[in-house]
Amino acid sequence: MTFQGNFVINIVEAMTSQLLVALEGLIPASLDRHNIDAVPRTEGVYVLYHQSMLVYVGKAADLRDRLGEHWTKIGGRWNIQLSDMTFVCLTVSDGWTALAPEPTLISALKNKGGGLCIWNGNGFGPHDPGRDRETTNKPSDGFDAQYPIIDNIPCHWIAPGVWNVLDLLLALKANLPYLLRYEVAKSYKTGHPDYNKVTVSVHCSGVAARDLLALIAKAVPGWQATAFPSHLIFYKENKSYSHGKAIW
Repeated sequence: MTFQGNFVINIVEAMTSQLLVALEGLIPASLDRHNIDAVPRTEGVYVLYHQSMLVYVGKAADLRDRLGEHWTKIGGRWNIQLSDMTFVCLTVSDGWTALAPEPTLISALKNKGGGLCIWNGNGFGPHDPGRDRETTNKPSDGFDAQYPIIDNIPCHWIAPGVWNVLDLLLALKANLPYLLRYEVAKSYKTGHPDYNKVTVSVHCSGVAARDLLALIAKAVPGWQATAFPSHLIFYKENKSYSHGKAIW
């Protein structure tokens, strides 16, 4: 026996085990605006359940905002109902989300079996899939393949009348429950010279998103609107996509 030794504490493992115990002690609540608005705007970790199955674990610098993003995204998809979604969440001390062991939590939950965390690493996250996904004709997988966007969702926030194309694109981008990406010269807020001064007439309220994009594309020669299972795009191109369908 020696008179000295070395003690190493595994902070990540300790946090993981304690977070799991704390999360499992919570009662899931419906993922609705009332419950989301009751969540503090602070750092934390959260778990989403679909039909009582744990499907996603994540962390956020602002729990209310992140849960609101998920609520919006799920509400704009086919084959899934917000009424089937519940969640739990834990706030953590300032600065601790950077240390929160999200990968370790996911691994620990998946090791329990039963298909837990099936949305993690499966296309559910809030990130833009990027132009590379489209130009390399990569197929949508996971969440997007199972729950594609409702591309004909009625846009009730678009009032009838004459719209500048850039203003219409900005209004769609800000309010659609999924991504709309369009080609720009510098930024999405300043648009592109090809369409910045073009106008279109919206004849009634509640026009479908894909129909509004078709209206825009029709008014801007050489530009194409395309729908993918995960998002919509509007680019200066005439291109066929293996996993996207041209709207106009």
